[in-house]
Amino acid sequence: MKISDECIKDIICQAGESFDSHEIIRRIAHREQHQYIEALYECRGGDFPFQTLHASLGRRITGICEELGYEGKASSSRDIFGQDSSCIHWQRR
Repeated sequence: MKISDECIKDIICQAGESFDSHEIIRRIAHREQHQYIEALYECRGGDFPFQTLHASLGRRITGICEELGYEGKASSSRDIFGQDSSCIHWQRR
């Protein structure tokens, strides 16, 4: 994937003490626009390329947050399309 773990980690560290995975995905899409587009393009074969990419990013966000000592719990918030959908809310322990 074009978006590095180091980039995701940096964005998480800048997000503060509390955030959800949708917020991190929005920040990735905004800050790393070219890499985000390339990663989305790699998901073009399926019916839902955004969902495929965001699920992959969500798994990577989870791993990095756990490594950094955040605690996650199931939540919901507006996704990139403005629709309420499930995500994980992260809080620093």
